[in-house]
Amino acid sequence: HFYNPTKLCILLLQTKPKTTMERRSKATLEMISQKLNAWELRKEYLQTGITIIKMAKALGINRTYLSNFINDTYAMNFNNWLNGLRIEEAKKRMLTDRRLPMSTLAAMVGFTDLAHFSKQFKLKEGIAPTYWLQKQPKLKPVSGN
Repeated sequence: HFYNPTKLCILLLQTKPKTTMERRSKATLEMISQKLNAWELRKEYLQTGITIIKMAKALGINRTYLSNFINDTYAMNFNNWLNGLRIEEAKKRMLTDRRLPMSTLAAMVGFTDLAHFSKQFKLKEGIAPTYWLQKQPKLKPVSGN
């Protein structure tokens, strides 16, 4: 079958956006993306007490726009996204220092207590942080040859 380009163009123009973010302007989406990437690079997710409201205010982004961007881009809500960033950071730090107490690690990556950290870690990884670490191969020291 051959499609009439004019009819196809009209059909595409009539198609409603699937997500809230598709209705936002490209410039707005790019601005949110850039601010969020910079925030991540600064590792601001390691701070405790972060809320979507505080983050939106700090970044100068409408809270609803920020929430919708995270939901649509990462297919998860703000809290799950934030906890995911923290868990990934925790995994890196665990591999760097295997003797780091879990309670210290939890605080370092922005969790207010060990129980919450352990619960979120297990939700994301399927096992407790200590078991996850035991299953990881030990890094071999690099020789200076």
